[in-house]
Amino acid sequence: MSLACTVVSLVPCKIIEEKPGLYPPRFIIEESDTIIPKLLHIGTATHYVYLDESRGMLQVKDPSDVVAKAIVNDFITAQLGISDEVGPALWWVDSDYNLEQVLEKEKEIMNEMRLRQRKWFVNLVKMADDDWVRYRQHNVISDFQRKIGTLLDLNSEDHEWMTPLALQQGKTFACPFCMTSLPVGAIICTACHEVLDYIAQEDRRSELKGKSAYQKETTNASIRNDK
Repeated sequence: MSLACTVVSLVPCKIIEEKPGLYPPRFIIEESDTIIPKLLHIGTATHYVYLDESRGMLQVKDPSDVVAKAIVNDFITAQLGISDEVGPALWWVDSDYNLEQVLEKEKEIMNEMRLRQRKWFVNLVKMADDDWVRYRQHNVISDFQRKIGTLLDLNSEDHEWMTPLALQQGKTFACPFCMTSLPVGAIICTACHEVLDYIAQEDRRSELKGKSAYQKETTNASIRNDK
């Protein structure tokens, strides 16, 4: 185990991993163009454990490889459409590599990771296609899925969701949880599925419940009249 590790990313989005209780508590990897990797160097981190009133807090060292592994695993497992051989091109190396060293020594794994990531992109596109067929609403498709569509050279004729009309026609705001752009008035984030407006959500549920009750009563009345 080396004193420092390197997290390598070919993921086309900025990665922000929060680790509460750890110092440093936040780890950021810049967006990659999927060709040139972005690197994050991880040194020894620390956290504190409370012992008792007389001894106070004990400082505990967290090895760089443990921290690097947590960053990679936590990000990957949080994504949709992954499997053992499909997922983001994100990994860590038990060495303090610079970019030149990564390009030279990690060349084989980079090719494997690009293939793995492309399969992930295809899965996310399939999910976008399915959601579009089901809802036909532009705001159910994430900005990341549209970015992937662009990277895969998809066109809006075959994939209508590639044209973010709902985002172009009105004002947008960033989801406070995942920073995805959403149309003003969105109740639930289409990317992370966090509820953004609980009152509007309950009003919508009540409205749908009322419509369902009305339709049921109308159907029953029609049956009675037929008799």
